[in-house]
Amino acid sequence: MLLTKAQGQAVVDLNTAETVGAVTACTVAPSPARIAGLRLRTRGRGHHTLDWSDIQSFGPDAVAVEGAGRIRDERDIDPRDPAHAAHDPIGKAVLTETGLSKGTVLDIEFDEQSGRIRHFLTDEEQIAGEELLGVGSYAVVVSAPQ
Repeated sequence: MLLTKAQGQAVVDLNTAETVGAVTACTVAPSPARIAGLRLRTRGRGHHTLDWSDIQSFGPDAVAVEGAGRIRDERDIDPRDPAHAAHDPIGKAVLTETGLSKGTVLDIEFDEQSGRIRHFLTDEEQIAGEELLGVGSYAVVVSAPQ
């Protein structure tokens, strides 16, 4: 699935059957490259994140979570935590570990069951998820070509 296809998707609390938010973006972690969290638009003020490990299912119509209490306020997330907003790759430059530019991240192709990242789609090329070394506040860093 492409992240752009998941954006706007409802997040539903399985305990109450209520919509508790909508997917706006994601955060990622390396080793292996995976979605660490979903950034959400909620009824409350501020920004919120749902850890990937708290997702019960990721279907074509909604993301299911067992309890709205699993949604975290982004202000409470440590910047080193992969679920922190600083690890959102969309719109960031992609650089190899040697400093070569590979474009800007436009989208992410991922497995909606496991959260594994298949590819980062940039304005210049498609980069395999296995090449991800890290995401910082400025750039996504990937392995240099051999």
